[in-house]
Amino acid sequence: MRLVGVVADSHDNLPAIERAVEVLKEVGVEALLHAGDIIAPFSLKRFADLGAKGYFVYGNNDGEKLLLAKVASQLGFTLTEQPLMLTLNGYKVIILHGAAGKEETLKLVEALAASGHFDLVVYGHLHEAAVRRVGDTLVVNPGEVCGYLTGKRTVAIVDLEERRVEIREI
Repeated sequence: MRLVGVVADSHDNLPAIERAVEVLKEVGVEALLHAGDIIAPFSLKRFADLGAKGYFVYGNNDGEKLLLAKVASQLGFTLTEQPLMLTLNGYKVIILHGAAGKEETLKLVEALAASGHFDLVVYGHLHEAAVRRVGDTLVVNPGEVCGYLTGKRTVAIVDLEERRVEIREI
C-alpha cells in the first residue's frame, strides 16, 4: 500500500463527499483515512464508492454512533472512537479527530508526533488543511471536505513510501 487518501469533516455534504471520492479514485488510493465528523450513515455509505479500505474515527459531531457502526461494519470499514492506531504497509499511523479546541488539539497532535511512535499522525476538527513534519513523523490535517467554514473543500493524498503529502482542493 503506497497511496492513502485522507479526509475529515465531511459533515453530510454529499456533493463534496462524492467529489472527494471521485478525486481519490482517480489518484488510485488504496486506503481512506477519515478523521471524524462523518455525521450520518447515508454519508458514510458514499465512501464505499471508492472501493478502498476505510478507516474512520468518530468526531465530536457524529451523533448516530450505533447506526454508523452498523453501516461501517456492513461496508467492511473500521470505525472506532479516537484514536485509531494501525499499521499500513509497515507504517505506523494514528488517526484522531481532535480535542476540545484548537489549542488542545494542536498540543495533543504535537505530543503524538514528538513521541516518535508514529510515521503518520492524522487529525481533523480544525477545518484547516495543514502538513508538517515533527522529526520523522508526518502530521496531516486534510482540511474540510464539506467546505462550510473555510469555503475550501480539500483532501490529502499521502504517499507513504516517498513520505510526501499533497493537499488538493476539490
